[in-house]
Amino acid sequence: MNGLKNKITAGLLLIFFILNIFTVASCVKTDAENNDDGKIKIVATLFPQYDFAKQIAGDKANVTLLLPPGTESHGFDPKPADMVDIYDSDLFVYTGKEMEPWAETIIKTVKNDALVIVDCSENITLLDSGEDEHDDHDDHDHDEHTHEYEHGADPHIWLDPTRAMIMVDNILNAFIEKDSENADFYTQNAENYKKQLQKLDDDIFDVINNAKRNVIVFGGRFSYIYFLTHFHLDYVTAYDSCSTNAEPSVSKIGDVIDFIRENNIPCIYYEELADPKVAKSISNETKTEYLQFSTAHNVTKSEFDNGITFLDIMYDNLENLKKGLNQ
Repeated sequence: MNGLKNKITAGLLLIFFILNIFTVASCVKTDAENNDDGKIKIVATLFPQYDFAKQIAGDKANVTLLLPPGTESHGFDPKPADMVDIYDSDLFVYTGKEMEPWAETIIKTVKNDALVIVDCSENITLLDSGEDEHDDHDDHDHDEHTHEYEHGADPHIWLDPTRAMIMVDNILNAFIEKDSENADFYTQNAENYKKQLQKLDDDIFDVINNAKRNVIVFGGRFSYIYFLTHFHLDYVTAYDSCSTNAEPSVSKIGDVIDFIRENNIPCIYYEELADPKVAKSISNETKTEYLQFSTAHNVTKSEFDNGITFLDIMYDNLENLKKGLNQ
């Protein structure tokens, strides 16, 4: 008899515990809104749109970066806790299906009808297979390359400041849709930020137009077609892909080494948050410098904690670019 009572009591406690979990879960969003003083909640997948959203939001929204700082973005899959954050947010900002194919699955299963979803690639022409929007390149080695992207089209649209401005507009439109009372505030912030992006664009063109050479060399995974196309730069690369599984052949590395020697190239570039083993090897062989050229997918935890911005990253890239074009 006592055993039966114990089983009944245990069962009732379990039911009570489960009911409490559902009660707490149903209240999470309300409590968060109260703690945030009514600010809208934004979840952004990668660092560029995270920073763009912060620039627009000012002090009227809370922006969260989904990709943990220091994490390589390619191959990232959200955890259940990440999906809960997305479902409970007011805005979900992602690059597009080419960069985050998993986002499409999440969007289809969202039960939050109030969630505004922002595809930052909307109204942006995507490039793939190394295609250029202009044909005024010299006949350098890159014309023979066809670039394979694990995403389909190359999704690294933010490396072209003019496309970054369109991303800002896409995010702005979502802010206005979600919080129309502060539309003027968001619009002014977006306009001010686009002026900064325009200045970045002008500053990069100024360096390139007055440079000693017009070709740069990459020894890391290749994610730069928008930057190179927009700024009319020629390039040579050891890699034909941004895939995490990509590895250059010995003959490709040999071709890059020959090109550097024949053209007195002063440095070779590699991407952030990756072991620059190939760039370092080529650098050692050719006695050239190897420098980071960040794609800005993500930043280190230290950089994130210190408040680094997308513009900071791009101006650091510009300083390193000067060395490659002018030394």
